[in-house]
Amino acid sequence: MTERIADRRATVAKSPDHVVTVSLPPSCRSVIRVRSATVRYRTTTEDTIAPTTTSGSRKAARALSSAGIACAVGAGTLLGLSGTAAAAVPTEQTMDSAPSSVDEGTTVTFRGTLSGVGDRPLSGEDVKLQWRGGQGQPWHEGGTDTTDDKGVAEIPASVDRTAQWRISYPGDRMNDPAASKPVTVKAKQSIGERLVETASAQAGKSYSYGASGPDSFDCSGLTQYVHKQHGIDLPRTSDDQRAALPEIAKAEKQPGDLIFFADGGNVYHVGIYAGGNTMWAAPESGDVVRKQEIWTDAYTVGRAW
Repeated sequence: MTERIADRRATVAKSPDHVVTVSLPPSCRSVIRVRSATVRYRTTTEDTIAPTTTSGSRKAARALSSAGIACAVGAGTLLGLSGTAAAAVPTEQTMDSAPSSVDEGTTVTFRGTLSGVGDRPLSGEDVKLQWRGGQGQPWHEGGTDTTDDKGVAEIPASVDRTAQWRISYPGDRMNDPAASKPVTVKAKQSIGERLVETASAQAGKSYSYGASGPDSFDCSGLTQYVHKQHGIDLPRTSDDQRAALPEIAKAEKQPGDLIFFADGGNVYHVGIYAGGNTMWAAPESGDVVRKQEIWTDAYTVGRAW
């Protein structure tokens, strides 16, 4: 039988023992730049095809298995493959862009390229981002994208834990499935979370007016001390701290931000936001450093990181 595709004629013969021979015309040969004009495939009864022998070099066979079939078979109609039949064209999926470590909760865009034989990009193909906790654990879905005309897909995902990531291509009736090599992305605590952790380590230390640690604190002495442990310099008093920092909308506050309480324009208390309407603070004389409820909505938020 023959099939005419883009003014090129390819001849396909199928023998009783399920060997399919694809013979390419000179126009196809010039396009794919191989010497051999013939490639043979062995099929199963379901027309699952896989290369058996080729005439010419191994490199020629590799080129024929992609470009030759694309020229002769087109969209797969020539061999009449079913939607579940195994593909004939090998593919490669790479992971081109992924960080080695980020702060927990950071949104990362994973970038990869899908190509066929001869590094030809495959466009318009759906690929999946997947992650797993470690070697031997199951893969979980992390988002999808469609490759562009260069075979590139970009898939954003939130990195909430240390995990392995890959981009996977499921394949179709013409193209083999493929997956990039897994890359490990380490999720670090954010600077805000580290500030909260350092503040919590001061729990139980006594309040003392004017003290800035390490054994006792007043409220602004605690916030100054905690930030200093992470290389962040703050002024000494709560008024000066508020004046030195940009104000953050309440709805945008994050753990590690500073919560300022003022009366008549003067700041009388400050704490380190710990999430869940709580903060770490050195409240008052006779008290100790502890996690304190935020008791009022009359406060402002500042961020030093």
